[in-house]
Amino acid sequence: MNSAQVQELLLTLRDELGLQTGFTQLLMAFALLMARVLPPIILTPFLGGETVPQQVKIGLAIMLGMVLYPLIVSQVRDIPISAFVFVALLLKELFIGLTLAFVINLVFDAAQAAGSLVDILGGTSQAQLMVPQLGQQTSIFGALQLQMTVVLFLSIGGHHVIITAMGESLALLPLDQYPRFSSGVWPFFDAVLRVFGDLVRIAVSLAAPVLLASFLVDLALGMINRVAPQVQVFFVSMQIKPMVAVLITFFSIHLVLGRIVDEYGIMLRWLRYVMALLG
Repeated sequence: MNSAQVQELLLTLRDELGLQTGFTQLLMAFALLMARVLPPIILTPFLGGETVPQQVKIGLAIMLGMVLYPLIVSQVRDIPISAFVFVALLLKELFIGLTLAFVINLVFDAAQAAGSLVDILGGTSQAQLMVPQLGQQTSIFGALQLQMTVVLFLSIGGHHVIITAMGESLALLPLDQYPRFSSGVWPFFDAVLRVFGDLVRIAVSLAAPVLLASFLVDLALGMINRVAPQVQVFFVSMQIKPMVAVLITFFSIHLVLGRIVDEYGIMLRWLRYVMALLG
């Protein structure tokens, strides 16, 4: 097939898709779309994490871009072809994509932090496990909480909600426009700080049962040490606290799962709020 036939085939494809613009703008628009879609796919653990090959992630991003492409057809003809303007738009899309990934990771990072806190209080922080989604080692309860959060998120169809939110972001923040910060720049950064504060709140709330149990165990051992100073409470606690942490985690797991589901809703509200501040 020679170049003339290839060009004719591409023109036929363009006409069949109903596109009234050149392929240069088409490819540039798709590149901008990929800059927004790739950060959540690469950085969020429920889409595979670090162990998934880069080729698979890029393929998933291209498939998702094809699904979202009908939403930007009306914006394609407005994409500038100037190199400087295109690079500025590309950096803007990367900023939006990283912002979306930061908010989406809220519950997952909080779950891992809660598990690490449980390990510190339970005396099991020395044991390390490899977490495939993160591509690094973390503590036992940190790995458990993260894996549990990812499985629960996928089982309730949360990834579909995230894809829908990405589609909504294309309507609020078109590819050919810069963030308008409708409420001002500071409310946006204030929202980012509040999201980080929510991460700490969620982590503490998920670890609360073990926190309370560990406090009571330390209180009881402290009273025993006051009554019988000859008892080596430090070595006794090394045997009791891991067992208490496991038992409390087992008996309170239904409460933790219910709280995680509630936090998913808060995360999605934060996601829409941050997009509205950018738009």
